[in-house]
Amino acid sequence: MKKIIWVFSFALLTFSCANDTKTDASIEVKEGEKRSRLSSGSQSAEELKKAAAEREEAQRKREEERLANQTTMEVTPSVYDFGSIPKETPVSTVFKIKNTGDKPLIINDAKASCGCTVPRKPEEPILPGEVGELEVTYKSNPGQAGAPMNKSVTISGNIPGAQKIVTIKGQVQS
Repeated sequence: MKKIIWVFSFALLTFSCANDTKTDASIEVKEGEKRSRLSSGSQSAEELKKAAAEREEAQRKREEERLANQTTMEVTPSVYDFGSIPKETPVSTVFKIKNTGDKPLIINDAKASCGCTVPRKPEEPILPGEVGELEVTYKSNPGQAGAPMNKSVTISGNIPGAQKIVTIKGQVQS
């Protein structure tokens, strides 16, 4: 039985490593050029170069538009200390987000560092000079009793660097 398995394995390995000329990644085209069937399909080198230039131009325009719509923001406080937190009881705080730039501030996302922290971001753009609110709620898990808590929320928006991080901390009661 072992011999049959070895012979079958050897045959499988031998035939699987055979080079099949039908699957060559290159094909000959006019004037001796080679073109990859994997990447270009039926497009010529000129068409591929033109498509690449168009993609680069579109990316450049998107980047210019992103930079033109950037603004600045100030978040207060950057760290909030709950102090002593009752175990398994939700606690919340509100961070003030002030648009200190000259374009509307759009908060795209607010993500917590773990599932026990839930941020609620402003849904409407914050106009220049105005203030929006980021509410953050934390609820400890049973295993966190008696332990210090330090969680972060990453705010994404149309600001330089695209992100700002705020922190909540405290001590979960036993």
